Amino acid sequence: MVRPRAKWLGVICAVLVCLSLPATGKKEEHNRTQGFVVGMSDDLKHEAGEITHMLRKVMHEVQGIQMLDLAERLQAPPPPKTKEHQKMAQAELKSAKDAMREMEYAKVIQHAMKAQEAFEKMGGYMEPVESYKETILLTAVGHAMQGSMDRAEKYFLDLLILDPHTELPKNTFEDFVLELFRQVKTALPGKPLGSVSVSTTPPGGNLYLNGKLKGVVPDSFDGLVAGRHFIVVKLPGYQNWGKVVTVVAGELVPLDEKLTPGQAGSGFTLIADRAAQAVSDDDLRGEVLRLGQAIGLDWTVLGQLAHDGSNRKLKYFFFEFSRGHVVHEGELEMDASGYGREEEVRRFSREFMRDGMAALKRFRQEGDPLTGHSGTEDWYQDDSKKAKQKRETHAEDESHKTTREAEGGDPLDDVDGTEDW
Repeated sequence: MVRPRAKWLGVICAVLVCLSLPATGKKEEHNRTQGFVVGMSDDLKHEAGEITHMLRKVMHEVQGIQMLDLAERLQAPPPPKTKEHQKMAQAELKSAKDAMREMEYAKVIQHAMKAQEAFEKMGGYMEPVESYKETILLTAVGHAMQGSMDRAEKYFLDLLILDPHTELPKNTFEDFVLELFRQVKTALPGKPLGSVSVSTTPPGGNLYLNGKLKGVVPDSFDGLVAGRHFIVVKLPGYQNWGKVVTVVAGELVPLDEKLTPGQAGSGFTLIADRAAQAVSDDDLRGEVLRLGQAIGLDWTVLGQLAHDGSNRKLKYFFFEFSRGHVVHEGELEMDASGYGREEEVRRFSREFMRDGMAALKRFRQEGDPLTGHSGTEDWYQDDSKKAKQKRETHAEDESHKTTREAEGGDPLDDVDGTEDW
């Protein structure tokens, strides 16, 4: 008899496998990968999330590998009304542009403000952002052309907060409009400042400020120009969360949000967390294989961040899925103070990736000397019916064995699915 929670996890894995299939029949180059770092205790989970972010940046520098976009593959669908908001925003934006050509500035403001409101209702799925900025620009110009310079200045400020590099074409607007915009832009560095703190349940998502990736939740931003800022959080398996937040001068705006799970929900975070914790134990190899099968990886870098007395210890494991083998590992001792942490982790990650890629090449050429097989057989990724059945049975057997031995029951019975991997 299939227990409900175990069945639920199976459904998640099946969904993730479907999501991992390539869109075309083009053969992959056996270098589909992603990196994960897990905190081995609850108090290290945020640090582990930051290191995951650093590791992935380094992996993106490596030539010839395909970094899988987890946010894209596992992104939960947006709320049903999101497309309605987008259609309304585009329709109102078009009407605002038409009114601008007819020099009907009251209508420009009316339609542009409706378009802006519709865009903001899209939350973390606001797109395209450039069109959103255009609605703000049209509102500002409309007010300026009607002589409402204070209101125009406010909207120009909103636009420049979102994108300080915005420029207005000289031949498109009146000289006094261009001069007002120039004055607002020049005064931007002297504007009063405020702060925002962002936390979510679960934590660990990528945090974007005004369209740019800034770090991992929970986090805070100090020294923000007082005004409207667009904040987005993206976590694989959950709906994007987003909001335009008004920062107040001299104050901290606290944001504490609960993310909405999609079909994969917290199941993927659980799979990734278990894989990273299990990679150092040969008896728990099935937990790592489950991760590769879920999203279609050829190899991965899994990290463990743990306490080492008063310091930190970071371990990396380069795991190849075709033979279920760790081909390279490395270790870094770090001071608990965090001084110089980012540069230290980046340097270690670059050295690890250089040595890991060399070890992977040797492994694929020479194979595993204990089995007499070449590592290039790649039975794990073979799409033939027989090979597919073999790898699914293999992963399932490994998963059931390690679950029974290590935990003595259903892996979801005693685990909160919202844990932050």
